[in-house]
Amino acid sequence: MVTSFFPGRVRLRAEILKNEKLTSKAICILKTNSAIKNIQNNFSTGSVLIEYDHANLPLEKLKSLLPIFSQLQTAAQNYTGDDPLKDEEILKLLNVVEEKICNG
Repeated sequence: MVTSFFPGRVRLRAEILKNEKLTSKAICILKTNSAIKNIQNNFSTGSVLIEYDHANLPLEKLKSLLPIFSQLQTAAQNYTGDDPLKDEEILKLLNVVEEKICNG
């Protein structure tokens, strides 16, 4: 899923990133963090490039989300795009992430 990484920049590529609804939701959540500088996505290739200020990334807050991120990773690895129930499961996990980020 991570195709390139160095501090301040990460590129993700996966089938799930071709889903406009799920990817747009995830990007919206990411943009609530002031450390995010820029996000570029391409739905046709399933690619997202995230540029961020690595010195201001709230790692402690992100650590608390690791169990949810693990569930999202599992769902993303098995994603085929043809199961609406899987989309709903992922959307629910994204809503949990959003809730925890916004409300602590």
